[in-house]
Amino acid sequence: MYRIGLAQSQVSPDKQQNLALAETVLADARDAGVELLVFPEIYMATSPPSLPNLEREAVAETVQGPFVTRLRRLTAQLGLWTVFGMLELPDEPDSRHRVFNTVVIIDNTGNIAGRYRKSHLYDAFSVKESDMFLSGDTLFHPVSSPFGRLGLLVCYELRFPEVARTLVQRRADVLLAPSAWYSGPLKELHWSLLVQTRALENTVFVAACNQTANGFTGRSQLVDPLGVPLVQAGEEPQLIMGDVDLDRIRRARTKLPTHEQARPSLYTV
Repeated sequence: MYRIGLAQSQVSPDKQQNLALAETVLADARDAGVELLVFPEIYMATSPPSLPNLEREAVAETVQGPFVTRLRRLTAQLGLWTVFGMLELPDEPDSRHRVFNTVVIIDNTGNIAGRYRKSHLYDAFSVKESDMFLSGDTLFHPVSSPFGRLGLLVCYELRFPEVARTLVQRRADVLLAPSAWYSGPLKELHWSLLVQTRALENTVFVAACNQTANGFTGRSQLVDPLGVPLVQAGEEPQLIMGDVDLDRIRRARTKLPTHEQARPSLYTV
């Protein structure tokens, strides 16, 4: 049994302000017994579609930069695992000044345990992320932790069941979904349905931490392997937390053994 925290946040354009908030929330989470804390997608700084790419590029850093370095130190000092989104500079500058939408996992000693560059970009609902971001070209390989194997997918990728299924086929026990889910007609409904469905159809836990304010929906949630929300946030910034028992996956799969009954040879086009 361990405790996951979701740091639903209103993200500022100011990186230092976001780091100061992270320091406070990390300390609060540690004091509440949280062992794994998830922040939203692009927690580093707000990145609206209206922001010129040159300005987004100027905010972005490498994973060796000061933003990640500061969070690594904080995480090591407090002794809990941390997950957050950032704007990552590519190895070679892009001619259109695009950057990667990246999520980083830091372990409780301050080491980078995993990094994932969002591969399915949000070109939908009148937004075109591919004009702002470069896309990663691989799915995440789950990392081992004291809390089971952790998989990563980002926001819009909840709409692609293949992404979650691939992570589970790679033996993920918990899917972490840092997000910046836009508000709009049906969007809150889609968010809840998709988070809960990804958990239920794969019989794993899903921890989906969303931005709030600035046009985002909030409603972060931790969902169990039968699709039941264990904790849910409202629309305001808040820290929520829930206890995860990995044996719940085994018990759920005893009742609902879809992972054994799938016939992938029939699903090819």
